[in-house]
Amino acid sequence: MPQSMPEHFSDWNEQMVARHDPEAFHHHPRAIVRWVENARVEAALRLLESGPSHRVLDTGCGAGNVLERVTAGERLGIDLSGVMAERARKRLGNTASIVQGDAEELPFATASFDRVLCSSVLSHVLHPERVLAEAYRVLKPGGRLVVSVSYEAAIERGIRLARALLFGPLLLGRSSLPVSEHVYSSEYHLHHFDLNYMREAAAQLPRERKLRKVPWIYPVHLVALYVKE
Repeated sequence: MPQSMPEHFSDWNEQMVARHDPEAFHHHPRAIVRWVENARVEAALRLLESGPSHRVLDTGCGAGNVLERVTAGERLGIDLSGVMAERARKRLGNTASIVQGDAEELPFATASFDRVLCSSVLSHVLHPERVLAEAYRVLKPGGRLVVSVSYEAAIERGIRLARALLFGPLLLGRSSLPVSEHVYSSEYHLHHFDLNYMREAAAQLPRERKLRKVPWIYPVHLVALYVKE
């Protein structure tokens, strides 16, 4: 746990939101970053398979960038950050209900959603396994839970290679290539995921039904589908 973390995790999270724009990858100045992010979101939406008859929850919805693209009869989002929740309300207006709350203790009844999305959230929470357990709890039998995480080691290898080959500034911009032990992850990343760690965090869930590695040419994101039994 970071030494600078305040007594209350929500306060620390709000500080991280102020320092590291969670929307950055959606409107990044470099086209390749936007392309990879869009590929991740598209993979998640395809696995979600939501439609007009579904009640969908986006847990850790941020500013609503992904929830905005979800087709559903009823859309709900929850985020720990008051700043991000307000951004989501402004983005989505009356097309979705946005709640400020903790993904580790969802304020929703058991088996109350047809679809649950957990998109690029687990790296930023204290207990990923609790977030997944709660997401699974509120899912109806037969419902779909879609989880995406960044494969940070692969991202860092790619950035280091691009920098070594002098492609870094061209692809990512100089400001995206700090000289540090970790060239991608930041203080906002409490967990560094790979497939084994994702499966460990999801140990209380059924084995993933489908797994997508995005983009296929050089996977840097893992997108998994779980179906409630």
